[in-house]
Amino acid sequence: MLPATKKNLAALSSVVWSALLTALKLIVGLATGSLGIMSEALHSLLDLLAALGTLFAVRLSEKPADQDHPYGHGKIESLMALAETLLLLATAVWVIREASIRLTSNDPSALHLDLSPWAFIIIIISLVVDINRSAMLRRIAKETKSPALEADAAHFSSDILSSAAVLVGISAAALADSVSADSPLYWILHRADVFSSLIVALIILRICVVLGSKAVNNLMDKTDPVLHEHIEQLMNERMSAYPLRHLRFRTVGDRTYIEMTVGMPKELHIDTAHEVADAIESLVATHIPGAETIVHMQPETMIPNSPQLIVRQIALAHRMGVHSLRLIRADQGTVIFTDLELPEGATLETWDLPIQAFRAEVRRHLGAEEVYVHIEPDMRTLPEFMLPVPEDWNTRIKCAMEKLGAPTPSRIALYTQGKRRICFICIPPSPKLSVTQSHEQLTLLSTQLSSILPPVAHLVVVFE
Repeated sequence: MLPATKKNLAALSSVVWSALLTALKLIVGLATGSLGIMSEALHSLLDLLAALGTLFAVRLSEKPADQDHPYGHGKIESLMALAETLLLLATAVWVIREASIRLTSNDPSALHLDLSPWAFIIIIISLVVDINRSAMLRRIAKETKSPALEADAAHFSSDILSSAAVLVGISAAALADSVSADSPLYWILHRADVFSSLIVALIILRICVVLGSKAVNNLMDKTDPVLHEHIEQLMNERMSAYPLRHLRFRTVGDRTYIEMTVGMPKELHIDTAHEVADAIESLVATHIPGAETIVHMQPETMIPNSPQLIVRQIALAHRMGVHSLRLIRADQGTVIFTDLELPEGATLETWDLPIQAFRAEVRRHLGAEEVYVHIEPDMRTLPEFMLPVPEDWNTRIKCAMEKLGAPTPSRIALYTQGKRRICFICIPPSPKLSVTQSHEQLTLLSTQLSSILPPVAHLVVVFE
């Protein structure tokens, strides 16, 4: 069943039950003269008005966004919740005023009750209905994120307590005649119905504070600190390469509209930046159902902010590659060690000056005690292979992967340059693995495959 249909049916059933309970309580209240039951009847009448308002608000909130309401019509539910709060407040004021009049009146008839079994029956019926109705509304409000249904659920939860208080009140009042009129207990029991109505009023006032503050906070777009922290944590864990600079959001009905400013390298092509923004929006939508996110891309000059980045930038400036970079904070000072990649056929005489310049520049920028380098040939050229590539090459790779208990390759790509060959075996990524674990897994698979398959190409296993 669609969320909109669930909300409408829940609101409609609430209207029907409110109308029935209002009629029954009003008849019994007028017949018995019980202020507790009369206050419950008035409470149920306001419940009926609130339920009708909720039904209207729920149906209006489902209207799609338009030019006049770009964020949709969901705020009407918060407005209705606020209106319901004001109705409850009026009920509480009336009950307190009527109770004060009866308690201070010198007329004995002001406290007279004409109780009958119907008074007890209607309150018990009301309790059963409100327990079931409150549970149903709370469940659907949680499923559909409806403030109006949530207000109704909280409202009818208070009805359960108030009905229980009235039941205790009229039960105590019924016992008053069995106690001596001179007894202090008689004075309490004789006024128990009025006291129960005051308890009802206090319960209503408490609900007013809770519902009213929540409705006002929603209308004023008060920030939810839990959601704010959740989004920040999500970006830090899953999109740490793109720092979150600014975040704001608002909740309208069951939808959350998020606006965020994200730092991106200014060197990125606009198409790439757009793809990154789409990925961020999809990530947020996955973890926060009903969220619509707009990402503002803030171009930033990615100035090296760590020793490792500074070393790599200096190496690139001298036309050298680096890997296995280590920065050691020794007692004698900072020591840096790295592998320098130089052209395969170059002589050290040719590269001696750039190497010394690299070491001096790193020491100057980082204040290092010493910079040690290990020279390695740049092995980025493809290796040569003499054996021809079998026609069933892809099938052999898949069988070998199955034999190793590895994932089935999603793609196998072979690239050639004369006798130079390289073959990429793409497998599904393992998001839960760390970078180190991923590297170890891919390297092990590449090595194991090379030992099983004939030497016809350089094998590299990568994540798709």
